[in-house]
Amino acid sequence: MKSKRFRKRGATIKLVALCAIFMCIDARPIWANDLIDLLYKQSIEKNQQADENGDAIDPDNGDVVLASRAMAPELNAPLPNENPQDSNFVYRLIHRMIPGPSQRSVPPSDINFPGPDTANFPNSPFTLPKGRSYIETTPFNLSLAGDGAPQTWSWSFLMRSGLTDDVELRIFSNGPTVMAAADGEPAIEGFQPLAFDIKIHLWGEKEWMYIPIVGLETYISSNLASQAFRYGNQPALVLLVDHNFPGDILLEWNVGMYGNGIVQINNNSEFTLGASWALQKQIQKSLAVFYQGFYQAGDIPSFNSDLASGFGVQWNVTQRLSTWGSWNWTLDSMNSPSGGYAGFAYAY
Repeated sequence: MKSKRFRKRGATIKLVALCAIFMCIDARPIWANDLIDLLYKQSIEKNQQADENGDAIDPDNGDVVLASRAMAPELNAPLPNENPQDSNFVYRLIHRMIPGPSQRSVPPSDINFPGPDTANFPNSPFTLPKGRSYIETTPFNLSLAGDGAPQTWSWSFLMRSGLTDDVELRIFSNGPTVMAAADGEPAIEGFQPLAFDIKIHLWGEKEWMYIPIVGLETYISSNLASQAFRYGNQPALVLLVDHNFPGDILLEWNVGMYGNGIVQINNNSEFTLGASWALQKQIQKSLAVFYQGFYQAGDIPSFNSDLASGFGVQWNVTQRLSTWGSWNWTLDSMNSPSGGYAGFAYAY
């Protein structure tokens, strides 16, 4: 015959097991709630009976003291010590999936730092703080028709979130694209490949002067695209570097290997060496102008040229909102003669 303690412990274990199964399910069926309530009452009665008989619960012996039903917090429930005025679902989700304190004090959502990556050609080596996010979109990407290149419009976007203070998860695409008919070829419309990206801040602080601030980015451009834009899975590995100079001048440059959409006989991707750069001058705290260029950079949205440069401006309208625009010209007298883009970003 089983002892009272054994029966009491068995009921408690069954209750804990059922709680573990159902506590993460938002919409539990009615029968599950009823079953948990029944076992809960049975456990309370057995605990009370054990106390009356002098069979005290001993935690050191493995007994469980059941005070109440503990339920898992909702994903969107506030975190301890968070600022409710500057928090969101993504921020809470990341902190629950990747526990542990942030190395730095958590700042409010701020578009000024690290700043949008799609305002100019190169990407910054800095990453977003843990839990902070940007959405960047450029609804106007236009390259004019040229020698062997049709006029092209696209709507690119980038979504990015800080997984830690130094690692950032990113998803981007050149988005919906329209290529006009040219040289007897029909017009092409569709959605360009979706890319999955990780950026890592290796070293450096924004206050550093002259010393290189370095990051690394790697991504894979997937086959998730319209049929006309499927080139297979194309990887890339890019070095990201910043240099601060006196007078609020920033030199930013990237160099990397980009999959170019050509697949060899052995199914390996063919890579192209590419580079991009930008020299930026801060006119005011919220206003900057830049001169930029690229050479065979595989992630430049829909600009049909191998070598190009141009000018642009970025205006941080508020602490969360930024907008920009740029116009660029080809330097190799081939493909599209010129093109421009305009877009905006929001921090949350």
